[in-house]
Amino acid sequence: MSLSTEPAALLERATAIVAAQLAGLRELYHAALHQQEGVVQRARQLSRQLDEAVVQEQFARERGLSTVAIAARVKQLRAEHAAAAEAEAELRRSLRQLDQLIRQIEMSSTTLTRNVEGVAADPWVQALRAQVIKGREEERIRLAREVHDGPAQVLANALMGVEVCQNLLQEQKLEQLGSILSQLGDSVREGLREIRSFIADLRPGKLEEQGLVPALHEYIRRYRDTVSSPVVFEADPLPRLPAEAEIVLYRIVQEALQNARKHARGAPVRVTLTARGGRLQLTIRDEGPGFDLREVIRRAGRESWGLTSMRERAELIGAQLTVTTRRGAGTEVHVTMPLPQPA
Repeated sequence: MSLSTEPAALLERATAIVAAQLAGLRELYHAALHQQEGVVQRARQLSRQLDEAVVQEQFARERGLSTVAIAARVKQLRAEHAAAAEAEAELRRSLRQLDQLIRQIEMSSTTLTRNVEGVAADPWVQALRAQVIKGREEERIRLAREVHDGPAQVLANALMGVEVCQNLLQEQKLEQLGSILSQLGDSVREGLREIRSFIADLRPGKLEEQGLVPALHEYIRRYRDTVSSPVVFEADPLPRLPAEAEIVLYRIVQEALQNARKHARGAPVRVTLTARGGRLQLTIRDEGPGFDLREVIRRAGRESWGLTSMRERAELIGAQLTVTTRRGAGTEVHVTMPLPQPA
């Protein structure tokens, strides 16, 4: 069967071929991602078992008991954990390369389409924006993983050690010292809770699962509980936005509220998210003392890092960010961007 040489037919066929290849690559990527999750869980399980074995070995040594069997167990667990960590690292490298391949194909395939004005889209700019945002998010994921596997595990192990000590103390009937250790256990539990909250801030699972509005509801609730500051959040129902846009808007709210925490001195804050006339409007306004923006720029030679970060984030998704403030009149951060058109 001969193929049509009409430009529209050629582009349609080319688009279909690329779409089919992308679908296969994405399926492969998600399968590898699922495999990586299993390896990560296995590595974490081995890490916990290794930590428990090390604590058991330490207590056996302190009590003069034989450590031969438990030492062998520690050695075995170390080897298994090292192998799992190596497998995880290799999978992570493969996933990164596969993701880059998918993005390059997506970027190149964008040239097959044109916008309503007939001007070819600039896939390089789009890909660069997405990659910058993705890079920042990958760094936050890495930090979340390090906190989880590092300090959080230390706290969990310390808690386990405290519980073992309490059992030993109960046998020796040292009630006063046992009470002190009980208080220490409470402190460790609180530290573990705080670290888990920190992890949630670094990588808000609700953002990916449910979208921007539920994620902001959850973050602002936790912010109010932590800071004890009056914050009102109002939002229109929103469709799911592109992942990059949801991430950027979420981070802007985080940054603006942290600025309010530092400078607004507990003053009321209102966060509003509206969708009107085909545009999304995000406003974070505090009733604090405000400041002279020109004076800040004059002293530093530029905007503060926080304001610059928010502005750069907004520009990456094609949004405009403005900051309005003056002494005695509070501060308002306003973001506006076009809502994506339904397909």
